[in-house]
Amino acid sequence: MIFHNITTIIHFAIRTKNANKIIFFIEDLSHFRFVEKIFQYFAKNNYEITVLSFENPFGSRVYNNEKINLIILKNDLEKIKILKNLKGGIFITTTPSIGSAIFPKSQIRPKEDRPKYLYFFHSLVSPNEMYIKNSFKDFDYIFSPSNIISEQLKPLVGSKVKIFTTGYLLFDEIKPRDEFTNFDSKVLIAPTWGEDGVNEIVSNLDKLTDFINKQSLIPVFRPHPMTDISKLKIGSDVILDLEKDLINLEDYKYLITDFSGIALEFFYLAKRPVIFLDVSKKIKRKLNKKEKEFNLIENDMRTIIGDVFTLNEITNLESFPDINFETAEKFIQNINSNLNSLNKTIEILKVEGLTL
Repeated sequence: MIFHNITTIIHFAIRTKNANKIIFFIEDLSHFRFVEKIFQYFAKNNYEITVLSFENPFGSRVYNNEKINLIILKNDLEKIKILKNLKGGIFITTTPSIGSAIFPKSQIRPKEDRPKYLYFFHSLVSPNEMYIKNSFKDFDYIFSPSNIISEQLKPLVGSKVKIFTTGYLLFDEIKPRDEFTNFDSKVLIAPTWGEDGVNEIVSNLDKLTDFINKQSLIPVFRPHPMTDISKLKIGSDVILDLEKDLINLEDYKYLITDFSGIALEFFYLAKRPVIFLDVSKKIKRKLNKKEKEFNLIENDMRTIIGDVFTLNEITNLESFPDINFETAEKFIQNINSNLNSLNKTIEILKVEGLTL
């Protein structure tokens, strides 16, 4: 009994010491905005923060804090080595598939020194068809944007994974607004990541630009940050938006996309209809029996916050689609279940003993 008590005290001391150490894995600048609010919370409250990234993820932001340690990873081999030897309280990321060979958990001993693994969503689409198998099963905690996604996660995780519906951190304290009227006369063409769909769109980019020009608007093409633009045959006359931070999304008058979650962000912020292209969907795995019962968000949105057109139909299209705004607003409100996402997240972290 005495040995047990001493061990318990030692383990508690280790966990208390490590609780002040926060680790973020942020692939690049395009991912930082999804965890920026919780990062700022830890920075303001004097936590020791280690950031692992393949580039400076902060962009133009300046964090003059001696307790922030930014490690720029040279390659995947270095990433794997560091991840296997991590010590800390919690590990926060928007990258799925923790526990895989390419994204391993810490293997240090004692186990009490290993961090708890927390996942925050970087998209509002469903966590099913567009994610590979076992994307979520090895996290300790998942912070979900909506009740819809929380339900869709249940068949994908084990009994030890805790799912909390906290809302979308990116939209913390941002309500679905009335139509945003301070926009430029530009249309953003922004396909999701996935070779087949992107190639279909790029091959027919002239049809899209002709349609946009007929609306007396300016077309702008934005490839997904994971798309290798050097492999795309895009004419030099096409205006590109390569801004990874995507801080100007609502400045565009309209959006044209495929199955990308960018459509949900755009409509949430701008309240203007979206054109969805009838191209190949990026499907990473087959749905299991339970998942087939779900209405996938990225499928439903295509006829609720906009309308679907083939690339040939675009040629004869005269305007952007009309939609039922009452139905669209109800739909968009349901994808963000908590408007005070940061406070809800912090509350759960404290209740779960993940922060001091």
